[in-house]
Amino acid sequence: MTVKSVKTGNSTSLAVGNTSVAKPDAPTIGAVAAGATPSTEVTVAYTAATKGAAGSTFTATSTPSSLTGTGASPITVSGLSAGTSYTFTVKATNANGDSLASSASSSITTDVVPTSYQSISTVTVGSGGAANIEFTSIPATYSHLQIRMLATAASGSSSGPVSLQVILNSDTGSNYAWHRLYGSGSGSGSNDQGTSQTSTLSAIVNFNSSVDNIYGGSIMDIVDYANTNKYKTITSLGGYDANGSGYISYVSGLWMNTAAISNIKIYPLDRSYNWRQYSSFALYGIKGA
Repeated sequence: MTVKSVKTGNSTSLAVGNTSVAKPDAPTIGAVAAGATPSTEVTVAYTAATKGAAGSTFTATSTPSSLTGTGASPITVSGLSAGTSYTFTVKATNANGDSLASSASSSITTDVVPTSYQSISTVTVGSGGAANIEFTSIPATYSHLQIRMLATAASGSSSGPVSLQVILNSDTGSNYAWHRLYGSGSGSGSNDQGTSQTSTLSAIVNFNSSVDNIYGGSIMDIVDYANTNKYKTITSLGGYDANGSGYISYVSGLWMNTAAISNIKIYPLDRSYNWRQYSSFALYGIKGA
């Protein structure tokens, strides 16, 4: 570098280093898009500043959770939670430090994994049995519901299959219908009640007054339970195996009401029966399409 004296007019050459001490300017945030795995990954675009010191590394950071990714635009950020809303900022780094962060991106919500089952509530029948099982205050934050049952019912001196009676939102009016297919080692058949029922049915479980260790299993699905623009459908499959003999059934039911389901009550079809001790009922919420 040359310095010239204003007073004398003499010029002097000075040797100086050429190393910059400047940090880079903040990048400009761009679009955020779903990544290769849309439930856990996004890409974040940016444009590096064109003036000032250059950045050598670019880092995108999520809000919430402060998850990061680095690289050229667009940056991939992985490890995100499914069904969660995020925004992102990008900063540049060189040997002198970090730039300020860019402005925040627009928000993006990661996809929900269709097989994401989340436990809502589990009820196990205690000593003395129970006339019914009830799930209350069911949140409307899922796409569908599923109930998994392992149960048996006490019923005087009888034994054999028993259907489950399902009442939704405490509605005991004539607003239900159902159709059932069933079979055992000795035969099969079907029956239905197309209109004006005061409950719908779910699949068969076992009941037996003298053998406590034969429990039936059933899975019941309620699709679009929180949708207020359609009637609610219930499908279930269940049965039991009594050491070679047994019973199986598939039931489809309809609740002719558009209200979101917030309460489910399950009885043995014959109200003189009680659910036996250790019968278990688990309610799950399903996130996804």
